[in-house]
Amino acid sequence: MKRILIYATIFFLLLGVIVVIFKKDKKDYCLTGAFLADRPNRIDITDFKRNYGKNPFFVMIFIDWSNFVDKQILEDVYSSKCVLIITWEPWRADSKEGIDFERIIDGSYDDYIASFARSLKTISGPIFLRFAHEMNGDWYPWSGITIGSDKYIKAFRHIKSLFDKVGATNVKWIFSVNWQNVPLEGNDYEDYYPGDKYVDYVGIDGYNWGDTKSWSRWLSFSDIFSSIYKRINRKFNKPILITEFSSASSGGNKALWIKDAISSIKTMKKIKGFVVFNVDKETDWSFPPESDWGKELEKQLKSPYFKDKNSI
Repeated sequence: MKRILIYATIFFLLLGVIVVIFKKDKKDYCLTGAFLADRPNRIDITDFKRNYGKNPFFVMIFIDWSNFVDKQILEDVYSSKCVLIITWEPWRADSKEGIDFERIIDGSYDDYIASFARSLKTISGPIFLRFAHEMNGDWYPWSGITIGSDKYIKAFRHIKSLFDKVGATNVKWIFSVNWQNVPLEGNDYEDYYPGDKYVDYVGIDGYNWGDTKSWSRWLSFSDIFSSIYKRINRKFNKPILITEFSSASSGGNKALWIKDAISSIKTMKKIKGFVVFNVDKETDWSFPPESDWGKELEKQLKSPYFKDKNSI
């Protein structure tokens, strides 16, 4: 009888270890995502899967103020088993004119905001929203040094509260910062954080500009993200997304860069998703599938650590 009890005890102890390992494996993952085009469609998504082997879990778009997400984009993204990340920019994109944050706070835009919320509420799935990103930089009219931390926080909270009021609970909120505070003095991203109640994920944007600018130099993924990742991980009890990242093609070895980037992400367990900027925009951020760096991206994404909607 004692022997049976001993065997039973050993069995349940081993079972407990297996369960713990399984739970750990389930927790350790990163969702694959990309910015594919200003108006991504099924073909863009299919091409990404064919070129890199994974359907993008996340597809990112940018929307300026007073506009809505195009219905065709919604249909193409969600019928392709992807999830949309909306970068919601409080400006008129054509004129680059910023929206008055005082008018957001005092309710002047409540009808538009509530309509936006109701339109997203109808989506039968999660949708991720990052409002007024990179506020710790100085290149947007909603930059913190322009509007101040108090207005930024009040506006973020006001918008989130309106979404809650209309019941848009499928919307997940991203507080998304640039990897560097620009300028450094009196402009820390922590000062703009609206609070745990208003944020589901913390996003980080960062690029290796290589030698494409007079002020730039070749930076590894770790050079860009390691320090801020550690700081955010200590400061905020939130999962992290790399909401924008890529490398220029000039100034270093881009294939090695993306290999190191993907390897680094595997070690940063709080990073639960990324969005690779796969377009030519300010410079060549793309990873053409025939290039060495495109082939390396495909190779790295074969790891089961990187998930799409079909592998969760």
